[in-house]
Amino acid sequence: RSEHDLPREALLFVFNKDPAHEDTWRDGLWAALRIIARYYDIQYLNVNDVVVSDNPEIAYHIQENTFKLIIGWGAFGSPTDYFLRYIHKYHKDRHPKALCIGGNAVPPEPREELLQVYDLLFYETQWYENQIDWHPMARQAFGINKNIYHELPPRVDEHGQRIFTYDVLMVGHFLPWKRHYMLLEKPGRKIAVGEIYQEYQVSGEIAEKLVEQGVEVTNMVPPRELADLYRSSKLVYFPMAVVGGGERAVLEARACGCHVEVAPDNQKLASLVALESVPDQEEYADKLLKGIREMLDRRGSGKPTTRPPMPADETVVEQRQKQLIASTCRAGGYCPYKVEHSPATE
Repeated sequence: RSEHDLPREALLFVFNKDPAHEDTWRDGLWAALRIIARYYDIQYLNVNDVVVSDNPEIAYHIQENTFKLIIGWGAFGSPTDYFLRYIHKYHKDRHPKALCIGGNAVPPEPREELLQVYDLLFYETQWYENQIDWHPMARQAFGINKNIYHELPPRVDEHGQRIFTYDVLMVGHFLPWKRHYMLLEKPGRKIAVGEIYQEYQVSGEIAEKLVEQGVEVTNMVPPRELADLYRSSKLVYFPMAVVGGGERAVLEARACGCHVEVAPDNQKLASLVALESVPDQEEYADKLLKGIREMLDRRGSGKPTTRPPMPADETVVEQRQKQLIASTCRAGGYCPYKVEHSPATE
């Protein structure tokens, strides 16, 4: 029987990303999820349309035991966090829940609510560990997509000297805490890459001032183009403050063989520069899976969910179609599902 026909537990992955930028969703987390999909049947739910400031009602009910667990990606206070906390509080959803904390937002009070909602928290850097040391199941997991971000033979001139397109590259969204003004202190040809937020006037102003000072500016580019920019830059500079992110980009630049410099007051990014090796998607997935299994074992739900027996000649797809019929169709009524199976002949 094919590996794809073997039954797998279902996992719901909740995230908030702008669909207009789907071509940039190829970072370490997404590469790790493809590995995790070998063990779980992952369903994806994008809650990017949730406007947290509006405190919206979430009309999303999940039947009990539909998923082995629900895992989200997003910062505290993000649409993902809002969604997961809402269904737990108002819909009494009791699926095990984990959050891959993106960003640097400090966990909100009261902590008791977070403890009730999240059985497991994943954080990216050791710097963030102190922010969630109150949670009994906080585990570090992070990595980059080395299928894209890796070293290639450098371009050289006729004398064997390496050719760089840019002297300095900065990667970071155009927001105040990224401290783009420090980029102006660097000599040579400079380029800044990041999201220019239309909804924030300051974002456009930052980009405009850089252009006035001779810095090339571009909105966020697809991953492979970004990897080429890393490799074609003599220096990749991260002047942002500790709360200004940059974790993934630092590791991506390092994996591409770049010389990386961070701000002297940012010990978080400095610790990533000092790492002996750059973690990849395999390591990321391994840590996520270990954390998930440990959490499920602690809850006493680590054993596979009871499923109906599956005939030896029936695929998972056919079995799930039958389950759909059993749960959604009434005898004698119209049923949109139809199951046909012709056993393979010898």
